Amino acid sequence: MNILAIGAHPDDVELGCGGLLIRSARGGHNVYIYTATRGGAGGDPRARVREASASAKMIGAKAIWVDDLPDTRLREGIELISRIESRIDLVKPDVILTHHARDLHHDHRTVAHATLEAGRFDSNILAYEIPLTRDFEPRVFYDISDTVDEKVELVNLFASQREKAYTRANAIKGLAEFRALQSRFHGSVSHVEAFDVAKLCLSSEFKLRRVPYQKPQIQMNQEALKVELSSLV
Repeated sequence: MNILAIGAHPDDVELGCGGLLIRSARGGHNVYIYTATRGGAGGDPRARVREASASAKMIGAKAIWVDDLPDTRLREGIELISRIESRIDLVKPDVILTHHARDLHHDHRTVAHATLEAGRFDSNILAYEIPLTRDFEPRVFYDISDTVDEKVELVNLFASQREKAYTRANAIKGLAEFRALQSRFHGSVSHVEAFDVAKLCLSSEFKLRRVPYQKPQIQMNQEALKVELSSLV
């Protein structure tokens, strides 16, 4: 399975679905990450790119793209939609993970709406939450009990963001414990990542279904920074 995780800033996908991404890569699935900005409004963009690259390597992702769109000033228009769409065309994802459309942060909402437009021909789009997300109504629950500590380690790689309360272990684990309680999982499930459904298609076997739609190839925008993780030290 191909999984494409999309975020507005470095550390967004780690906070929202880092546990799922670690487990997926470990299980043999192909994980790809696209980040729209280098997070310059929240720290040194060069440091944040390095942190994102180290995180993607820890996840076991096949590749990460860190774009250079303006942090805190993202616009929902053809430029952002086209950049996301070009990654979708390249990855051909079975599942897309993105921000929640009612997130408090302007950039997060913008990326969520742009993803829905860019992924209009794709079958399965889920929205993740981060500890600051409000008015989130989870509909899908994913067990990360065995990877929650690694998720904390993943977020800790973003040293430039450590002063922010929502990146601390208690915020990450507390939310995951609360969602585990809500999920009503039985047994040893102690931590859960929760998702809302933006779009979900099932086959006759009740498996995730991917519509075999073929779109014309779109030239990749060369302003994005692609990191091939196999080449990282």
